[in-house]
Amino acid sequence: MITYILIGIAFMFLFECFASSNKTKKYYKKVNKSYKEFGFWERTLGILFWPICLGIFLYHFFKEFFR
Repeated sequence: MITYILIGIAFMFLFECFASSNKTKKYYKKVNKSYKEFGFWERTLGILFWPICLGIFLYHFFKEFFR
């Protein structure tokens, strides 16, 4: 169980690093989409449900990649 939670923490850390990078913020400004910081509940749900979050991310990533 602790391994599952540690993987979730690492996953959310990497996701937040990516989401808060300057390139990502420039993209949001370029396409006029709003940018919102992660809150406590988003982090908690991301840690607990990281396999589902990863699956959703990969689905949408490959969907856009092969478009």
